[in-house]
Amino acid sequence: MPHEVRHMAVGLQSSGKTTFAAALWYLVSSQQIPTSLKIGKHSGDHRYLETLANRWEEGWQVPRTKTLQQEVITMNLRDAADLTDVSLQFADLSGETFEKAFATRFLSRKAATAFEDVENIMLFVSANDPRDDMTMIDYAAQMDENVNEDEVDEEASAEAKFDPAKTPRQVQVVDFLERIRQPPLSVPIQRVLVIVSAWDKRPEHNDPAQWVKERMPLLDQYLRNADVKVRIYGVSAQGGDLPDLDNRPEIGDDAGHLDQKALLSLAKASERIQVVGYGADQHDLTHPVKWLSGLEG
Repeated sequence: MPHEVRHMAVGLQSSGKTTFAAALWYLVSSQQIPTSLKIGKHSGDHRYLETLANRWEEGWQVPRTKTLQQEVITMNLRDAADLTDVSLQFADLSGETFEKAFATRFLSRKAATAFEDVENIMLFVSANDPRDDMTMIDYAAQMDENVNEDEVDEEASAEAKFDPAKTPRQVQVVDFLERIRQPPLSVPIQRVLVIVSAWDKRPEHNDPAQWVKERMPLLDQYLRNADVKVRIYGVSAQGGDLPDLDNRPEIGDDAGHLDQKALLSLAKASERIQVVGYGADQHDLTHPVKWLSGLEG
């Protein structure tokens, strides 16, 4: 009997979920390079995955999941070490779904249903996001010490109305993880796999866990005390800034064309992928999936 596992991929807007799925499907189906998990026996309709993988292979931006759209992505993989079969399913819900849930404190029944039988979370955050959690100390360091407080515009200094959508992203992520563990969902999370996407945009160090500690300290603290198993990988699944197939600029008008040309020059498209962490082969996206599936060690 196959060992069946079901994971949920979550993340806010533009956090890299769909690109990861496209690259993973291409990687295991093309078999261009060795991977920890191999493609298994498949049945059913995989047109959505094929569309994503084709866009990815051709060097175009992978279209992100649209608001209120839900695509259940299913991949059957096989553990190359002991031939264990893994039925990997993760529902890729739009980032807006979770941002709306944070602002309204309401999660649609359709989105809630996707968490049934889920025990492991694949959490995406992007190294390409601008920092949005500056503290009062950070702001004070940037203020001009010569500013006369009496000259500050009273209207400009008035307290702004709270806007949930402007809450720092790490606050929204931690709130979401905590809410799904509580009633009525009560998701029994056992493992959290953090994928820091757009790792090619990373800071100077090469440690994904350190990046999370420095850039998302609230998330780092939460995961350290959440009584779950955690791993953090850095992943560049796209390989660079790419043009949009549905909204193509003229050649030369977009720097993305330069990255596209460089990526298409690689003999194997799978070599665009970069994975950092826990001894993973540099192109092996299945390495973190194997750990999330409980098949490592």
